[in-house]
Amino acid sequence: MAGSNAGQQSTKPLPPGNLGLPWIGESLAIAGNNHGFYKDRFAKYGPIFKTRLFGINFVVFSGPEGMERFANDPAIVRGGADPLSVQQIFVNSLALTDGPPHRERKAAMLMAMQHRDALAKFLPRMERIMTSYIARWETARDVKMMHELFLMAAELSGAIFTGDESKEGIEELRDVGVGMRGAFMTPPIAIPGTTYGKAIAARKRMQALIKRAIARHRTGAYDPALTTMLAEADKAGRTEEKVGGDLLHLLFAGQGGFTVPLTVSMLTLPQFPALMQQAREEVMAVVPEGPLTMEHMDKLEFLERFSKEIRRYYAMNSATFFGRVTAPMEVGGYSIPAGWGAIGAIHITMRSSAVYDDPTKFDPDRFLPERIEARPSGSYVPHGHGPRSGHKCPAEDMVAVAVKAFFAIMLRRNNTWTLPPQDLTLSNELFPLPVSGLNVHFEKVPARSENLPRPADGLARR
Repeated sequence: MAGSNAGQQSTKPLPPGNLGLPWIGESLAIAGNNHGFYKDRFAKYGPIFKTRLFGINFVVFSGPEGMERFANDPAIVRGGADPLSVQQIFVNSLALTDGPPHRERKAAMLMAMQHRDALAKFLPRMERIMTSYIARWETARDVKMMHELFLMAAELSGAIFTGDESKEGIEELRDVGVGMRGAFMTPPIAIPGTTYGKAIAARKRMQALIKRAIARHRTGAYDPALTTMLAEADKAGRTEEKVGGDLLHLLFAGQGGFTVPLTVSMLTLPQFPALMQQAREEVMAVVPEGPLTMEHMDKLEFLERFSKEIRRYYAMNSATFFGRVTAPMEVGGYSIPAGWGAIGAIHITMRSSAVYDDPTKFDPDRFLPERIEARPSGSYVPHGHGPRSGHKCPAEDMVAVAVKAFFAIMLRRNNTWTLPPQDLTLSNELFPLPVSGLNVHFEKVPARSENLPRPADGLARR
């Protein structure tokens, strides 16, 4: 792809696509089917295409080269192009900023939750909370898994980010997280009682929750991520409002970040008995008992590959936060004018047949080291792309640790599970999940598991 073309008149055509009607463009289409919007246009126009959303002309970047340009080209800056719903939900979030202010706040966030020492500190909390839920499911045997995982995710988020593990705090965090998600699948009209109005009300409840958490940290001894974020903000002279905006982003994203990969993992493993057995054997070889440590997490290589394939295969994130083109660009043989919006398309990049063999097949071995090395940079982007100091999600390592810890606990406790007859169609929501709520039946694994079948040729195509 050609580099930025600032100050020059390009002779290249605009990208293919449909700008639609003035102002409204294709806004209704993306609001009605977020993931389908990108999938359909990728199939029709290719990896680079144009659209009009919320009154702004956009170019959508996908594929390895497109994601490289979107994440790293200085002609694209973040902020100034996100829809009203994003601006109103993520008030004061660093995701809507760029440049040195963004990097300073991002450094504090990474120190609080992404560095290995921070992950090691949070791992015992994860193990304690996960073990309590899994023990309860073993007794119940028949479980509505999504409901339970959303509740567990709220408890994990409270334990890791604010230190509040009270029953009231957990339920409040779960409820406001669910309410806020409604903002992204409906027109942004904040009338009380509407889905969007309820989302704005939920965001206000989240801000009140955060304000109480900050007040507690000013008067007591705590050690979740918020403690580090506040200390770093005090050193830099940043306001509590900005810390609160960053924490709101973490609490909202964290619940989806825990719930979605664990839900679809629980959906997937029963459909591949040999993969479940492979995971079980690895867990029993690495950490059959005792407290989990980061050294154990490092050795769970199959579960690492499984976690990565889960995030590639399923439509967890359709796109990045939006950006803005500040100087004329030429990308993939197309001209992009200054002033246009820019979007990095995540899921369609990871379903590209130009990069992944048989991309609709579920295959954790795609992430064997030699196969990773053979793929270009920008091809695996479940949390965005670019340097950690940029706009890539800071929770990537935490999600991987959460998946490995969860299944280490689940499998070494001799658990197996089946999926009773139900509708496993994935919903048309921001985070597509089984419309049935994922009913799961727990059992104890037989004493011997021999002659298990090899994995099927592919999971149900989605």
